[in-house]
Amino acid sequence: MVLDATAQAELVRTGQASPEELAEEAIERIEKLNPALNAVIIPLFEKARAEARSAPDGPFRGVPYLMKDLSLVSKGDLTSQGILGAKAAGYRADHDSFYVERMRAAGFVLVGKTNTPEMGASLASTDSAAWGPARNPWDTARTTAGSSGGSAAAVAAGMVAIAEGTDAAGSIRAPAAYCGVVGLKGSRGRVSAGPDMFVDNLAGLASEMCLARTVRDVAAVLDIVSGHRAGDPFCAPTPVRPFLAEVGAAPGRLRIGVLTTDPTASAKIDPACEAGARAAANLLDELGHDVADGFPAALTRGGFPPAFGMAMAVVAKRGLDLWEQRLGRPLTEDEVEPGSWGGAQAGATISGAQFSEGVDSLRAHGREIERWWTDDRWDLLLTPTMPTPPPPLADLGDVDPGIFTAAFNASGQPAISLPLHWTRDGLPVGVQLVAGYGREDLLLRVAAQLEQAKPWADRRPLVHA
Repeated sequence: MVLDATAQAELVRTGQASPEELAEEAIERIEKLNPALNAVIIPLFEKARAEARSAPDGPFRGVPYLMKDLSLVSKGDLTSQGILGAKAAGYRADHDSFYVERMRAAGFVLVGKTNTPEMGASLASTDSAAWGPARNPWDTARTTAGSSGGSAAAVAAGMVAIAEGTDAAGSIRAPAAYCGVVGLKGSRGRVSAGPDMFVDNLAGLASEMCLARTVRDVAAVLDIVSGHRAGDPFCAPTPVRPFLAEVGAAPGRLRIGVLTTDPTASAKIDPACEAGARAAANLLDELGHDVADGFPAALTRGGFPPAFGMAMAVVAKRGLDLWEQRLGRPLTEDEVEPGSWGGAQAGATISGAQFSEGVDSLRAHGREIERWWTDDRWDLLLTPTMPTPPPPLADLGDVDPGIFTAAFNASGQPAISLPLHWTRDGLPVGVQLVAGYGREDLLLRVAAQLEQAKPWADRRPLVHA
């Protein structure tokens, strides 16, 4: 069994393992397992070996991790965002993202970068013309979801204990649910995406965080990477104490609402996903919480308002424009997938007034969602993370995978997916908890409470170290 990051760090602290040994073992696992999963697309093995030899004496000295090949960059390393033209050009970043700086300072060793759909644009699957599909370690014929599917698959398979992810509509939580790991999306502004400020164009939808096997690892990483950095457009409230201190802390008696059906009444939720959420609700009731059906009425209008689609087309245009600036030349139509190319062409026709209208509609929708917590005084919302278990790659279906996740990117609230349920044929089913803005502390207390009451650490997929 591959130990979590906290346990690996303890081995180094006590002299039972060296940073070099941890890096070498992670490299061996990736080389052995990745051919079946295509989770790691940019190996950084020689650089990782060198980093392990000089890892700073931080709390996670020598512990290997992976980073998604999307919004964050590491100095000198290939970055492509799943774009065929960017991959072929061999573009390498000239700086570290703030997230990477803090992970390095804590002693983490970057061993590679993980698969993502082009520009992170798919929640259904992690697949691109540049790199091909990431495969689910529970069943390699099935999807990992997107867009952090490579990271989720790598953690589930035991390649590493921690992998970075990005969530703009559920892109951490969806892969966490499909791959049977823990995935946290923080509050808007909790983790800086700087110094590259593309987050502004996404209207603050995207959150950087990680996927892991244990709640304590997620809390520890949040302590390391969170906090305001110069120029950040958003800033979440400073926590009262370290997030790691919330793991094992008594959450008190909480008022928890439960939603197990599509609030828009447009799709049927798979019975296994409903059952998983109901089982978690029953467990929370047994643990002493006040649990009842209830959810924000604004969710009946969906995750994102229709007018926001205009703003997202501009985001696609801006994303390709930035790549053309990096490469010093225009991208051609055959270097970009049709969806991204078409979105960018549409974005070129959107006026500034239309873009502003889209962002305003998002803010209004987010405000109405959040009032369920601030005005109606609920503490948590519990839902299935996904409307179905992981479908086959060959047939992703037509149900919106963001039914339960996207709305909380609109509102900027923190949400976590926990691997609390499995189908009869052994596929993972995630359960989502959503807290009020700035209340990651509450999420982590309850997540740890559920992890202790219904442990998942002994669950292992078909493809595993």
